Amino acid sequence: MADIMIGTTNLTKQYNGKTVVNNVNLEIERGAIVGLVGQNGAGKTTLIRMLTGLVKPTSGSFSLLNGAVRRDNDVAAIVERPSIYTNLSAMDNLIAQCQLLGIAADKQYLAKTLALVGLEDAPKKPAKNFSLGMKQRLAIAMTLVGRPQLLLLDEPTNGLDPQGIFGMREVFVNLNRELGVTILVSSHILSELGKFATEFYIMDKGKILERVTAEQLREVASKRVRLKVDDVNKTTEALKQYGKTTVTDNDVDLYADVPVTQIMLTLAQAGVNVLSVQQAADELEEYYINLIKRERQAKIDLNNGGTKQ
Repeated sequence: MADIMIGTTNLTKQYNGKTVVNNVNLEIERGAIVGLVGQNGAGKTTLIRMLTGLVKPTSGSFSLLNGAVRRDNDVAAIVERPSIYTNLSAMDNLIAQCQLLGIAADKQYLAKTLALVGLEDAPKKPAKNFSLGMKQRLAIAMTLVGRPQLLLLDEPTNGLDPQGIFGMREVFVNLNRELGVTILVSSHILSELGKFATEFYIMDKGKILERVTAEQLREVASKRVRLKVDDVNKTTEALKQYGKTTVTDNDVDLYADVPVTQIMLTLAQAGVNVLSVQQAADELEEYYINLIKRERQAKIDLNNGGTKQ
């Protein structure tokens, strides 16, 4: 039986009659690094705030650690701006956090924690002199002093430069690999999430549109051919014999392991003029954009169809 670290059932939150999280169902297993993907306003922060107990759901339910949270420290989170003691060093921040939680300060473990977040060589200067990236990593280290099993992070790379984002990515991988921490991290910087997460929930306007694993993304990428054509209808009809197709504007994506020469011959016989062809890696960002476009176009088509009836 799967060890479900986060499970939600129709989790919903409304503010003044407006639904910001809409019937969300998650099932996240132990050991995963899960990216919660969506643009600002998609409902990611509200969802994480419900999971941390900061916001009460309007309806639905959720369970953490298979309903077996045994300690207050089993679940840790950073939501919005992290809190650190700017006049203390990195180690002293961790010791202070231990005191706040009422646990013994195991300096050997704390030193390992600083190493895991890349602060083992941080000078013994006050944290107020740290870079933003160092402060973010220190905040994560502070959440780890209680040895949590589950870590919830809301937009932890906000405001970081490329080097800082790279450093945070290394932190997540280290925590997962070395300590076995299950991580749910929300972000709108999709190019970075795609480099370390093991699975993704794509969210838009309060709803989860799709759950996709990193492995599935790689499989899609290896089999996708993108064609820019002068007639999308003829193209989809001609290519349906090979597999699934999707349409975005004048682009047709074919998801099939078919030689490009065979595709071109088929379209030539169908009288389709191919303007360009590309076999490209379908990274998370592109996958997300195409999914959102298809969802919104489907709603437009449905509304138009309803009007005609």
